[in-house]
Amino acid sequence: MCSFAEIAAWAKDNGKTMYQLLQDIYVEYGYSKETGISLVRKGKAGADEIENMMKNFRTNPLKSLGGSPVVLIKDFAKLEAVDFVRNENVALEMPTTSNVIQYFTEEGTKLSIRPSGTEPKIKFYIEVKGKVKSREDIKQAEYAASEKNKCNQRGAGNLMNEPATKTLNI
Repeated sequence: MCSFAEIAAWAKDNGKTMYQLLQDIYVEYGYSKETGISLVRKGKAGADEIENMMKNFRTNPLKSLGGSPVVLIKDFAKLEAVDFVRNENVALEMPTTSNVIQYFTEEGTKLSIRPSGTEPKIKFYIEVKGKVKSREDIKQAEYAASEKNKCNQRGAGNLMNEPATKTLNI
């Protein structure tokens, strides 16, 4: 296992700062930004509401996020994925189940939903991705990801406060 110090030493030996190394990773693999949203629902009624939300996400899956079609859904409670591109169900190779659902869109956005195991809340994690061709493109990718996540947060807020629909416009 590499330590941070070892990575920093490698970067220095190769004439790069840690930030330049991170930029190179963005250029090679793409830029990614994640935002988390927590919705608190207290008491027995809140726990029931969170449980019903999770059931609803399973029985009425989203068809699109922000105008991009959902192409893959992973349900870690069932250890099953539904791939809409290949039109097939795939088993998830995991040692144990978890009450997590993930939606993946055609454009690369990922929405992960799970109830907290220790608090009366449901959590939404929204990850957006962008492609960059050079270090100079990173600032624009950061801006675009931030703007997309602002829209995602508004859309997720609407989704949390209303019954789930087939489409989440974020």
